[in-house]
Amino acid sequence: MAHRIAKLMLEHADTFLDRAEAVKTALSLGMPLREIEDYFDWLDMAKTADQPARQTAAHSGPHTRRRRRPKAG
Repeated sequence: MAHRIAKLMLEHADTFLDRAEAVKTALSLGMPLREIEDYFDWLDMAKTADQPARQTAAHSGPHTRRRRRPKAG
């Protein structure tokens, strides 16, 4: 249970200071430093892999499609 709490704190730490505080907390909960490093690596890789999918979804929304004007004539 302690590692779940530590992983949640690590997951929600976005800034350097947040990550430093989350690492201190995870260590105090008994999570080994190597596991913390591995989890950060996994989180960074997961966020990077998810980013292009989010950008594609954001650019393919209905607000980005152009409507064709009816031809006059």
